[in-house]
Amino acid sequence: MKLNKERFKGGVSAQGVSTRAGYSLVEVLAACGIIALGVGAALSLSLATVSQEEAGHRIARAVAIGENAARLYGLGLSPDEIVRILPPDPVLSSITIREDEFEVDGVGQMDRAQVDIVFNTSRSSSRWAEGQWSGGAGGESSKRNLPVITALRPKVRNGS
Repeated sequence: MKLNKERFKGGVSAQGVSTRAGYSLVEVLAACGIIALGVGAALSLSLATVSQEEAGHRIARAVAIGENAARLYGLGLSPDEIVRILPPDPVLSSITIREDEFEVDGVGQMDRAQVDIVFNTSRSSSRWAEGQWSGGAGGESSKRNLPVITALRPKVRNGS
């Protein structure tokens, strides 16, 4: 195969058009725009993935705290003691433990606690103060309720 050296020298044709091999400015700008669009889409997808992972982590933490509260109730602690024992966590917006009695067929009376947790799905500045969690700057739109967790324990029989 014979190489045509005249083709690679460059210059101007009779019509005034450059004969040099290469890309025009318009082609380069179009390629840069396409690459920028692809990078922007990848970054947006990455941010959404990280946000979803963080929200999932916060849900898991709130569920773990609710399960710990139910276990502590099963061990015989009162709702007030449970709230004081639980470590402060910025995920929690509020925790409420309602206590009542429950009749189980063939077993008798049981104590029942229903643990209701409201948590923040986004970052906030919640703080623990005087036995209460404050809402912080997460905003009302970032708060979610977990399904109520029910805990049972045997009714303590007095003197019988």
